[in-house]
Amino acid sequence: MSEMQELVITKECYREFLCQRLRLQGTAAQREIENIGFPFLFASGSEMLRSYILQETAFFSTLADEYKIPDRGFMWYLFTQAIREIHVTHDQAVIKYQSQDCYRKPFKQFYL
Repeated sequence: MSEMQELVITKECYREFLCQRLRLQGTAAQREIENIGFPFLFASGSEMLRSYILQETAFFSTLADEYKIPDRGFMWYLFTQAIREIHVTHDQAVIKYQSQDCYRKPFKQFYL
């Protein structure tokens, strides 16, 4: 096991990521993003938020070769096993995680 890591996601950083990823421009795009709240994003299972989290943590690069299957769903499944705490407010999310030596693999029919 490695030491505990912490990822702090602010509304501004996530908004910037969305603008770049979705190629949003102008004030209309900014207004679209303004109403985003992290409780909703977590509860709804936002794929964009998951992508942002995996990108910011560089979690995939810390995995042993046996776990390196290039599938975002599989990477998220492994990452969730490393999460120790999540604190979510409307404008910020804090995720504390600790990489594991060994991860449970899902049923083979889903990913392998």
